[in-house]
Amino acid sequence: MPRLSAAAHIQRRLWGTDPRAWADLAEAHNQPLFEAVLDAAKAGPGTRLLDVGCGSGLTLVLAQERGAIPVGLDISPGLLQIARDRLPDADLREGDLECLPFGDATFDAVTGINAFQFAGDPQKALREAARVTRPGGRVVASLFAAPERSQGTVVHEAMNALIPPDQAADHAPYSLSAPGHLEAALADAGLNLAGHGEVLCHWRYKTMDDAIRALLCSAGGARAIEAAGQAAVRDVLQPALGQFQDPRTGVVTLANTFRWVAACRPLRPAGQHDLLRSLPRPIGTGRLVAHQPDGATDKGPQLR
Repeated sequence: MPRLSAAAHIQRRLWGTDPRAWADLAEAHNQPLFEAVLDAAKAGPGTRLLDVGCGSGLTLVLAQERGAIPVGLDISPGLLQIARDRLPDADLREGDLECLPFGDATFDAVTGINAFQFAGDPQKALREAARVTRPGGRVVASLFAAPERSQGTVVHEAMNALIPPDQAADHAPYSLSAPGHLEAALADAGLNLAGHGEVLCHWRYKTMDDAIRALLCSAGGARAIEAAGQAAVRDVLQPALGQFQDPRTGVVTLANTFRWVAACRPLRPAGQHDLLRSLPRPIGTGRLVAHQPDGATDKGPQLR
């Protein structure tokens, strides 16, 4: 495995505290988002699909059910082991978003669900995703919408209050969430924007204990425990979650809004399009005529 970035080392540590709890109590709550991202990636029979930050592999399981060929990369050995148990024949690798261990133009689609914002250099990670996508293929990135759009923000802020200020940048789940930031980052990676959307996911836990355990095993929970200890984290989570608990059933529900953006890798290298447009082209009569520029650009297929 190539040398890891400093950010990858941090994420590896934070996501390795309780992989089984993550798979059992947390991951499935975001399945509506996973399905929307796979739709945007046009995942179907024969699609070679790479999921970066694949975690315990549910997105790849769903992709395989559609007939796609699943490939995954994650920094957490514990989460990857669960993914391997679920997908014993899939190519699942431990690695860094900023240095993907795959050749150029290997995949029809690359997905990154709540992943790119945790790279030390998100722009580099997106360029890597673009590099391993074939011309005409798709990169689909998703993350939290603006913080005020999700009830989970209350919980994140409660845990974040326990983190020393000099460590605040180690984990930034909303770093690309401002309107237009993800779109700009994909465009800067050399991709053509193709569509976007939002998905509402309900994190629903049967008991308060399940809710706390699910949050403790997240990266945000792990870093709060490192800073203040598990007892202190539990002490802030209980009241933060209490406002979302049904007093009759004890069920805790958080409604969280996510957004996704799809982009296509251009069919031609940057700059080649304008050169080709300036050349003469044949028309029905067989004569060559000068092509008249019409200002159109090749943006790939559009999602509506």
